[in-house]
Amino acid sequence: MSMSIGNAAVASAKKTMRQQIAKRLKRITDESIISQSSMIANTIRMLPEYHRARKIGLYLHLDVPDAIPKDSGKIVEVRTDLLIRNLFEDDKYIFLPRVVPTTDLPSTQQELLQFAQRMLKDKQESDYFPFLSINMLHMPDIESIERLVMEDAKVNALTIREPTEGEDAFDVGGLDLVIVPGLGFTKSCARLGRGKGFYDNFIRLHRLWSHYHASSEPVIIGVSLEEQLMQPHVIEGHMELPTEEHDEILDAVIVGDEIYRRR
Repeated sequence: MSMSIGNAAVASAKKTMRQQIAKRLKRITDESIISQSSMIANTIRMLPEYHRARKIGLYLHLDVPDAIPKDSGKIVEVRTDLLIRNLFEDDKYIFLPRVVPTTDLPSTQQELLQFAQRMLKDKQESDYFPFLSINMLHMPDIESIERLVMEDAKVNALTIREPTEGEDAFDVGGLDLVIVPGLGFTKSCARLGRGKGFYDNFIRLHRLWSHYHASSEPVIIGVSLEEQLMQPHVIEGHMELPTEEHDEILDAVIVGDEIYRRR
């Protein structure tokens, strides 16, 4: 992003893009989501990065509660059930995210995250230590995933099923590959999240952790429905992507059988 473009303009562009994507997602059918998700799972399975990876972090797609209309556009994303089955069939070690208070992270991770945040020029002092972060916890088998339930569906507005126990990814040498969701993506591998910053913080932490431990960084791949693919956006007269310094760029984005790699 050009330094001449202010954060306020980028924030406004992000808001506009979120609204545009939500409108497109309102028209998507369950059949299309399932079909696109299946194609994405098969594409990932053919990637050389996938074949090399042993420890893979990914997410459970959001469930649709009865209280939220299916066409609301708020909770549509690539399904991961087929992908998870593929991972177990291919003898991969699977890790799923759990949102936790940052103060619950081990002290070393807290220090690295704080250091990473302080390196960002567009962050305020109060943002140096995010209140919430994610752990990636190991799931030993598909039954352990099927048993996951929401702790309180009425409180959990995003209806995320999360693990409550399991080995932390950093305790077993870090991850080789991370597959992340998002609200929108670009062909140049920018990602537009839902505004919470969980995944940006985790990616930043893991990249710094890898350097600290002299190990390879994990490959970060975003998975996108066709309706979530964004075009470059005009900001203050410049053709730019609506990203800020704290938005982590991915290594690749998968849309159906198309693979877009970071330049």
